[in-house]
Amino acid sequence: MFEIVKILYRELHYQIVRRNPMIANDERKFKSQLKNATSIKRGVGIQAGTFFFLGLMLAGGVAFAKDELQIGVMFASYAMIPFIFSLYITAVNSSYALSMGLFEPLKALPVKVGSLYLSELLLIDTIPAFTMMLPVVFVILFRHPTAGILALMWAVVGVFLGHTLGLIIYTVFGARTSEGTSRFGALKNLGKLIGVLLFMSIFYVGNYMQNYVREHIETIAPVFVKYSFAYPFSASSIFDPLQSLELLALYATLFGMLYVLTLKKLWGEIVEPTVSSTAVQKGAFKARKLPKVLALTLKDFKVVFRKSSMIAGLLIPVYFVLPQVFMALSRGEFSTMLATGLIFGLGWFSSIGADPVIKIDGKELDFLRTLPLTKKAFILSKSITMSAIPSATALAVIGIAHHYNGGEALYLLPHAFILPMMTSLTAMNYFYRYKGQEIGIPETNMGDIIVIFIIVGILFGIVGAPLLFMHGATGYAVSSAVGMVITGILVGMS
Repeated sequence: MFEIVKILYRELHYQIVRRNPMIANDERKFKSQLKNATSIKRGVGIQAGTFFFLGLMLAGGVAFAKDELQIGVMFASYAMIPFIFSLYITAVNSSYALSMGLFEPLKALPVKVGSLYLSELLLIDTIPAFTMMLPVVFVILFRHPTAGILALMWAVVGVFLGHTLGLIIYTVFGARTSEGTSRFGALKNLGKLIGVLLFMSIFYVGNYMQNYVREHIETIAPVFVKYSFAYPFSASSIFDPLQSLELLALYATLFGMLYVLTLKKLWGEIVEPTVSSTAVQKGAFKARKLPKVLALTLKDFKVVFRKSSMIAGLLIPVYFVLPQVFMALSRGEFSTMLATGLIFGLGWFSSIGADPVIKIDGKELDFLRTLPLTKKAFILSKSITMSAIPSATALAVIGIAHHYNGGEALYLLPHAFILPMMTSLTAMNYFYRYKGQEIGIPETNMGDIIVIFIIVGILFGIVGAPLLFMHGATGYAVSSAVGMVITGILVGMS
């Protein structure tokens, strides 16, 4: 069975390398990159090593925790990492892999549930996130062996839960094909977007900072105890072996059944996709002439709505700010300074959106290459697509801040658009930095995303500096002006 998965892995990464203009046009680089990209050990090993190093930083917080209660709460917050990463990889890459036609040859073979191969293919890419939890598990294992074993089991369960939910999202929202349009088509697409957001929000809880956990452990602990049945709160039960094993068995059984049912349903959708059509009134065709950037951006959003599972990837930055919003609202306080931090954080985490935005086109790239498109127009359109959801979320944060603080919150309006756009332009300029005007799908990996995080962090530091040295409207005005200048430079570099 795994031989088939290895072939699918090689084919997928061959297609990725072939569509990367930075590599495909250089024969020597193409052969070298192809050798590395098609090797599971090399591809996964490099990323796993990077994530393990990041996990060492998380392990430091657990190593200096005062007691078992604090360790349990911190581990539960870290348990969201493999869960979100697994869900993200599954929801986004399932759509991308299937759009590349990888499973077309399997349809003619006597395979009962070919989606199992898709599941295994996607699980390979979740290994690095699991590796990130290992340093934390090792620290707990050294201090409390039984709890360490349970922590390892919860890390595995976190990957499995995220993977299963990602498959469900793709099966429900992304696998079906729609034909025709109707007056309610836009509302249905908006409903899909809201549905995915609500679906994800049910399982999301904040990844609290280590210092906050230490300072507010007495307040936080009762919440984890009260909702100990819900993941990831349930992961805090590692120091209660009996309860932890019962919860592990419950999740394994429940999601195991969902996993099996979803695979059968998904394979049916892959072999014979459900096509939903709507009756429409015939009308005269009217071609509209739009600027290239706008036309490409609208194309991206239409594709995203058709492949609704990709919405989960674009919404990832939103999940990082939701906990802080909920915590602030529960306290009845939402200062302008908090809103400022959230908007900067939202813009910073938008870097993650580069991966799904670049992968939107898939097989359609060959057609796009036949059009008179410049790389600059392509970069700008991708940047707008990437920044749209973070900007909309930032506006919502400003709306909440305005409710609590009045007109002062409106100072942040320019930042709601500038910061996500800066991040998007930085990411797109980084990935499309090759010479020539050919458009393509550059290879993306976590190493590149980390580099973008660092670059964006430096740029945000420059933009945020006036807020530290100037107060009130003056600081926000200068900060906005600096951000506009940097954004203009990034546009010129495209």
